[in-house]
Amino acid sequence: MEHAVVSAGGGAINILLPKLGTVLIQEAQLLGGIRGELQYMKDELESMTAFLQDLAEGENRRKQIKIWMKQVREFAYDVEDCVDEFTHHLGSSASGSGLADLFHRCIRFLQTAMVRRQIAKQIQELKARATSISDRNSRYGGNHLISGAEGNRFAAQPAPSYMNPLDIHTHAHFPEMTKLVGVEARQSNLINWLVDEDVPQLLVVSIFGFGGLGKTTLAMTTYQTASANFECRAFVTVSQKFDVKALIRDILRQIIQPEDPNGSSPTVDPLKGMEEWNVGQLATYLRQHLEDKKYLIVLDDIWTISAWEGIRFSLPNSHNGSRIMVTTRIKTVAQACCLHEYDRAYEIEPLTSTESSELFFKKIFGNRENCPTVLKNISERILGKCGGIPLAIVSIAGLLATMPVHSYDRWEKIYNSLGLELETSPWLEKLKNILELSYNDLPFHLKTCFLYLSTYPEDHKVRRKSLLRRWIAERFVTEKRGLGALEVAEKYFNELLNRSIVHPVEMSFDGKVKTFRVHDIMLEIIVSKSVEENFITFISELHTSAPEEKIRRLSIHGGSNKNVATSKMLSHVRSLSIFADGEMLQFAWIKLVRILDLEGCEFARNRDIANICRLFQLEYLSLRNTYVTQLPLQIGNLKKLETLDVRDTGIKHLPPHITKLPNLSNLLGGRKVYNYSGLHPISNFWGMHIPKKLGNLEMLTTLAQIEITDSTSHYISELGKLSQLLKVGVMMFVDDDMNWMSLITAIAKLSSSLQSLLIWRPDGVMNFRILDTLSRPPMFLKSINFRGKLGQLPEWIGLLANLTEVTLRATELESNDHMKVLALLPSLLYLRLHHSAYTGTELTFSASEFPSLKLLTIHLGVYQALNLRFEEGTAPKLHSLELSLFEAASIRQPSGINFLPNLQEVLVHADRDHNSAGMVQYLMDEASRNPNKPTVTFKAKQWKPTGTRRDPPIDYRGNTWF
Repeated sequence: MEHAVVSAGGGAINILLPKLGTVLIQEAQLLGGIRGELQYMKDELESMTAFLQDLAEGENRRKQIKIWMKQVREFAYDVEDCVDEFTHHLGSSASGSGLADLFHRCIRFLQTAMVRRQIAKQIQELKARATSISDRNSRYGGNHLISGAEGNRFAAQPAPSYMNPLDIHTHAHFPEMTKLVGVEARQSNLINWLVDEDVPQLLVVSIFGFGGLGKTTLAMTTYQTASANFECRAFVTVSQKFDVKALIRDILRQIIQPEDPNGSSPTVDPLKGMEEWNVGQLATYLRQHLEDKKYLIVLDDIWTISAWEGIRFSLPNSHNGSRIMVTTRIKTVAQACCLHEYDRAYEIEPLTSTESSELFFKKIFGNRENCPTVLKNISERILGKCGGIPLAIVSIAGLLATMPVHSYDRWEKIYNSLGLELETSPWLEKLKNILELSYNDLPFHLKTCFLYLSTYPEDHKVRRKSLLRRWIAERFVTEKRGLGALEVAEKYFNELLNRSIVHPVEMSFDGKVKTFRVHDIMLEIIVSKSVEENFITFISELHTSAPEEKIRRLSIHGGSNKNVATSKMLSHVRSLSIFADGEMLQFAWIKLVRILDLEGCEFARNRDIANICRLFQLEYLSLRNTYVTQLPLQIGNLKKLETLDVRDTGIKHLPPHITKLPNLSNLLGGRKVYNYSGLHPISNFWGMHIPKKLGNLEMLTTLAQIEITDSTSHYISELGKLSQLLKVGVMMFVDDDMNWMSLITAIAKLSSSLQSLLIWRPDGVMNFRILDTLSRPPMFLKSINFRGKLGQLPEWIGLLANLTEVTLRATELESNDHMKVLALLPSLLYLRLHHSAYTGTELTFSASEFPSLKLLTIHLGVYQALNLRFEEGTAPKLHSLELSLFEAASIRQPSGINFLPNLQEVLVHADRDHNSAGMVQYLMDEASRNPNKPTVTFKAKQWKPTGTRRDPPIDYRGNTWF
């Protein structure tokens, strides 16, 4: 568990060190005698950080290390609390050298005397703690914790039993190899690839996916089935501790057997003395032996691209049908192994619900029919937590099978205490070890980010963008090497995704993850780590006891808050997330909080957030999807606030002082209500009223959505002052030329920064004549979203070489000519034409048009009919075609699908009737003529009822009735 301590402790120190440096430089005049103490603590923490990182790279498991690292972490948190209190109470130093400035500094020095004395006392105590921690580390052998034999810290650490190479020459390790559930269906493609005689080149097959899914088992069974087709074969385990010499020796031992010349003389070992050979000699010998042979080599459990490159060049390509099969948890490693067009990467999927049940009940009862009826419901819940991971199913089933009595109560107890069982049960030890490998292999900076995901409840769909902003507010992510903090956070998230330890749930049209989940078993592991190391404190039905240490991060999943609902318990909380209904806490008590996430809290009201303006450290505030209808007037006091999310609330009018937030980067508001009711689909949207002096928010990068009305139109020009704005959404409720010209002028001033633009004219006509006059279009624009009657598209869109996404709704383009401005855009990847975007009866995609398009979405409104045609040579990269039809709409025999060489899928959303059935059949016939054989999928329209929330009465413009 020391990895968790390292990540938690290291994360705390990495946040603190820049703060200490800033205080030492900027507050020198007020520090006085405590400057030395602060410098001492900074130096100590830097040394501790280096030591923690060394420990993170090792495998030491001494309890003393864990205790010491916990003390370091708590010390770092307390120092940070002290520094934050110091900077808040003393404020920033006045600059200048004049007499007036000197006078103000003297007055301020006298006014803060008492505060400085109190803080000086705290710092003296903290310095004593730092000395004590360092002395204790030395006293109990800390200086020798990371050293090993001959300077190798791993020298005395034997490989864990679960990492030992498999003996692939015996079935003893897999007594039911031929009876494993789900293997046969998954290995058919693998075997076909291995024995394909049409590919004489050395072909690589990579199997990748989450730990415990059965990659090794699948590779093993495939290896055994296909091995008769090869002269030489070997199955070796690479593992995290890659040793190229040991790996080549292992391969050589399996493919070269001792020789017996005449049957009577002693056997001759051609590999005698191999242990003395260097890497070059081993690689040369292996290549020479395999040069003229058809071989199959399995490299199991590769963790890095460098490991693959280290062995790859020892395996020759003799164009005789040889094959390499690799398994890995990491997608980029799998891709690096498959560089040629004939190579194959196979992502292993979890077991289906049917396969999971079969495996589970076979392990416990022999078959499903023998399971008592009373246990079937809890069995399904347990299987849901296993998530189709065979190792989890077998391990938990093995634990349940050992119970002397099978009862619902006993099984439910195991279900509810799975985190504890993972820590204590020998039946689950292998499962825990296998899954922890993924966590332990994370680089130092990613461990804290991943551990933070335990904040969210089981089965919670986590929004990617929300998580990234929270990471930034927690200071887990900062600017690095020319990349902004959000860009660095994206890279961190993609790395977790690449390692298969987070699983996408919803994807956006551009291939990015919108929402994701952590696997339930993995979540149990990181929750246990978080609790043990006081990284996050949980309140739920399963976590009811009072915390024994200071609460740093609090996540409420349910249950009672009474054990923490005191000012003393909440005074050190840095992050508060509420995912359940219940009694609201007093936010004034959490004075040091940086993150306050109330999204979805239906019990939150205006009165509950009245005191949030006292939270001087607050950087991230989400009131999304709550019943809050107004922000406190003193919102301008939150000087550190970077993200304010009030989407899907009743908040429409922003307080004037919101423009006094110097660090506000993301201002997210507006609300949308869909009412799908048969023939009359209605969607109502509204945004926030644009405030006076909006241009003061100089750090703003995202502004969505704002509403411009007669009463706020004279503030439009403020948009042009937001020089760092990347994304803006504007809803125009005005029609006159002057206001539209003001909007276009503001957009022109953002031409060097803006990347995403939404303009919507609800229930009206967009002013095309003015819109088309934009003289300086934002050349870095990647996304355009127009909603409202337009008739034709502005010509300047054709100049946007970086434009990748265009979304149109209700624009009422009437002819093919109106689409020509989009047809030759070199970077356009995604084109979405929602209902009434195109109202013509003919839509033809001509040759050489849409050269980069990957996704085309066409929604037809009620009664609309369209002839859709693709000419040969159009949209050569189109991957997905989505057709959505409201009632009585139709696409008449779409033609030319066979001309789309990269088409993978056609999705049809419509009412289930004879018209849609006929269209789908026609599409299937057309798809069968496409050499790529794209799939055609039909999904019936799901009409959504309104009134799902009991919101305060609001009119169609979003104004409350009271």
